[in-house]
Amino acid sequence: MKRDLFFVIALLCVQGYIMVPEFWLPTTAPSAISQAFNVETVSTLVPQKTITPTPTKQPIPTFTAKPTSTPTPAPAPVVEHVLIVSFDGMRPDAIPAAPMKNLLALIESSAYSFEARTIAYPVTLPSHTAMLSGMCMEKNGMRWNSNNRYVGYSRGDDLFNLTHDANMKSAMVVGKDKLRLIAEPETTDDFEVRLNEALIADAAVDVISSGFDLLFVHFPSADARGHKYGWMSNAQFKALREGDEALGRLLAALDENGIRESTLVIVTADHGGHDRTHDGTRVEDYLIPWIASGPGIAPGELTYPIHTMDTAATVAYALGLPFQPEWDGFPVYEAFGLIPQDVHYDKVCR
Repeated sequence: MKRDLFFVIALLCVQGYIMVPEFWLPTTAPSAISQAFNVETVSTLVPQKTITPTPTKQPIPTFTAKPTSTPTPAPAPVVEHVLIVSFDGMRPDAIPAAPMKNLLALIESSAYSFEARTIAYPVTLPSHTAMLSGMCMEKNGMRWNSNNRYVGYSRGDDLFNLTHDANMKSAMVVGKDKLRLIAEPETTDDFEVRLNEALIADAAVDVISSGFDLLFVHFPSADARGHKYGWMSNAQFKALREGDEALGRLLAALDENGIRESTLVIVTADHGGHDRTHDGTRVEDYLIPWIASGPGIAPGELTYPIHTMDTAATVAYALGLPFQPEWDGFPVYEAFGLIPQDVHYDKVCR
């Protein structure tokens, strides 16, 4: 019996397993690949020489190092004047809702973000101080929101210190007198407080006509109407349209004086708001627009994070003023079509 079994096995080996008993076949279903080939196809398959393609050499990715002291990747464009316009309490979504036609037209030729952020204490004086000093509240020391001159002015070197040291002419035309505490009187050539947007525009147009290097203009009414009637109310929209008309007058004055092409215009806000407050309990309190138009600006929506302290750093970069190591903001290089510096932020700015 054993001899017969050995003979059967030997015979199968000689015949190359051509005839295998069915009970020796695997019980699992054939694979999808084997099903795709029938007997005819298999019999006509001819082994082909395997060719291994030569891999294409790929470029090695490079990374931009974070700036250490002076984050300037390229020379700034030729900017002779800077106009900063702040709409107090303007949420980004209020711009089309109002609508603000002059600002919407400006955005078409601007680099812009509707998701910029203010500081963790979203109120007028601390937020504007961070905007123009380039520093968080813990560094500039502006922890109050009132005209408390006994406490003193903002600490550190802000934009107006730098323009003063560079013998540049600077001015502030505002709707709230407490904004005087942002910069010491000796660092500005002109500081004026006016009641409403129309009167503020009158004074600002005079400054433009007389010549300036840095002009900060503050429109207050949207904040006042928001507190009284509510954010995104018709009353606030009316105030924003009044401010938009005033903005149109400023842009027209730049044209009339032949300096529009050499002026960097930045339009932004100090904070947003909800209901009748901006107490920091909603994201709408922190979101602000950031819009830049002028020499060297690459129009389009900005993709990297922007914080209000970046305004001062961007102005310094544009005017060729020295970057201050203690600043928390960085120039918005992306607005100029340059590689952004993704350095925002290790901690919340307070």
